Amino acid sequence: MYLLITHLLVSAAGSSGPPSLFLSCPQECFDIYLRQELDYFDFSRDPYLADFNIVVVRQPSGSNGERFTVSIAGAPPHAFNVEAGTADVVARDRLLQAILHILYGLLEGTPHASAFKLSMPGRTGLALSELDDPWNYWAVAPELSVEGDGGSGYYFMEATGAVTARRVTELHKLRIRGSYTRRWSGFLLEDGSRVSGDVDRWETRAIYAHTIREHWAAGAVVTGRADEYANIEGHLHLGALGEFNFFPYADNASKQLRLAYQVGGWGNWYIERTAFGETREWKPYHAVSLIADVNQPWGSVQWIGQVNHFLDDPDLYRVSTGAVVSLRVTAGLAVNLEGEAALVRDQVNLRSRQVTDTELLLWTAQQPTDYTFEIKLGVSYTFGSTHNTIVNPRFARVDLDEE
Repeated sequence: MYLLITHLLVSAAGSSGPPSLFLSCPQECFDIYLRQELDYFDFSRDPYLADFNIVVVRQPSGSNGERFTVSIAGAPPHAFNVEAGTADVVARDRLLQAILHILYGLLEGTPHASAFKLSMPGRTGLALSELDDPWNYWAVAPELSVEGDGGSGYYFMEATGAVTARRVTELHKLRIRGSYTRRWSGFLLEDGSRVSGDVDRWETRAIYAHTIREHWAAGAVVTGRADEYANIEGHLHLGALGEFNFFPYADNASKQLRLAYQVGGWGNWYIERTAFGETREWKPYHAVSLIADVNQPWGSVQWIGQVNHFLDDPDLYRVSTGAVVSLRVTAGLAVNLEGEAALVRDQVNLRSRQVTDTELLLWTAQQPTDYTFEIKLGVSYTFGSTHNTIVNPRFARVDLDEE
């Protein structure tokens, strides 16, 4: 049984000032709560000015819950799982304990060690019992979402229902998801008339992965869908998958560089005849992907690049990439990049007829394109006080559009 740190005394320890911390979270990690509870320490605005850089990574776990991994240079990472539906107040307390656990080990033998108070949790009879999992590691998550906006001259609404089932063990990973989406839109035109339309889409996808040692995985993928907007009455593709991780999978919370390859069959059944004169077709395809995921005190990088290609026609392919990058270049200077882009050369599903202006306005029919992109680039520089421990919530979010 390991020690849990449940409280940190606020009184100073020793004549030297308290260590400074920098908190790095690629995903939200209860930043305000941690600053308040760790106010014994100074919080620095920049990792280059801090004594300890704390990196917190959140990842989905096999039980539809989450896995938190806390890393501080000089100490082994500390990881724990929270179950699906766990309240934020419980998850954030466990995160605090994990951070304190590591800091205590790093500060042991210094004057600051005396500021910690240690205790050990009790164990219930249920926790001591060894029970078989009645669900055999299966977890199911239904979802329902509705969004919309409108005004006197327009409206837009979209509703989605989905269910995801997954079974994750050390050797096997199976994820099955089905979803249905319907979108409604309408506009008031200049001549006083109104136009409206709606399209729907459903999709089901199953992916299986089998662990092969610490760097390799093999499996398969099956996807079926229908999409009125894309002129697809039915779609099916299935293929074999292989993946190599340049780093051990055990290091996934801090660094991943994975090369994946898939090959199989790809088929479409169309609502309307396509520009190629087809009402249905079946093609062999393959795809290669490179995925990078790095979380370090200097920043985080999540990036994927993929090439899709039809084996029977070298002119039909797609090259796509997407990234979320946050880099701390030097003290105070940070660069943030988020976006995705694709070079499109495989739109075999386009309707043979001209898409009407009304369909374009209502987004009920897909139009041809050679490329797509979405990008957000930002640079920030911060200077001044190196301390930012104090949290003052007064007047926060006094406007609806304020974060």
